[in-house]
Amino acid sequence: MDKSTGMSRRTFCVTVAAVLALVGGLAIYGKPGRAAVPPQEGYTVQSAPGGTIEGKLLWAGKPVRPQKLAVTTDQSACGSMKEMYPIQVEQGGVAGAVVWLDDITHGKAFSFPKPVLDQKKCMFSPDVVLMQPGQVEILNSDPVTHNIHVYAHFNRTSNHMMAPSSSPVELTLMRPETVMVRCDIHPWMQGYVVVAKNPYYTMSKSGGAFTLTDVPAGTYHLKIWQEKLGTKEQQVVVQAGKTTTVTFKLGS
Repeated sequence: MDKSTGMSRRTFCVTVAAVLALVGGLAIYGKPGRAAVPPQEGYTVQSAPGGTIEGKLLWAGKPVRPQKLAVTTDQSACGSMKEMYPIQVEQGGVAGAVVWLDDITHGKAFSFPKPVLDQKKCMFSPDVVLMQPGQVEILNSDPVTHNIHVYAHFNRTSNHMMAPSSSPVELTLMRPETVMVRCDIHPWMQGYVVVAKNPYYTMSKSGGAFTLTDVPAGTYHLKIWQEKLGTKEQQVVVQAGKTTTVTFKLGS
């Protein structure tokens, strides 16, 4: 075999390898421009009879007072004063906290609604977004410019300017973690995007109520997270066809 033939064969092999890598990448991640959800490490989708976890995050602390901040930038859109509650207490319970099963290894598939994070009156709305791995849509409904500064450990950090009436920003977050989002132009603006590592995540509602359904029978660590309260956990036992009731007393 002469040198020219050897070079041709090497070029052919490299080309085939590149095509195979591309095909393999599309098989895993889907079409270009679309981020498919890869299987999360240690979790498999299995259909089996399950139970339900119902609970409440009850507030046992002192009345929560708002934090007041004078606004000096873009007052026409943002107002002159911001009152921000560090903990959202409604009807005796903590709303807006993330609740999840931390160590579940199998169960139902993801079916979360499309995550959207908006900016209204110079605040993130909602201030905590729960999503499955994939893309979150970020909007700017204000008549002023914001920037989306993403702080992450396992996902890619980024910074996007968003002028009034600009197109939505599609932010890809494929690795489970809690990501902080801030606006550097309006420093009081801070929110979180929680990327779930399994489908058993939810947000507490008014009164601190939450529900997790179709949980396979077993013993788990049930965790909650709220920005100011941090992380708390309890062990729960779930039986198929039955409801397990859990109560967290916070602020005591």
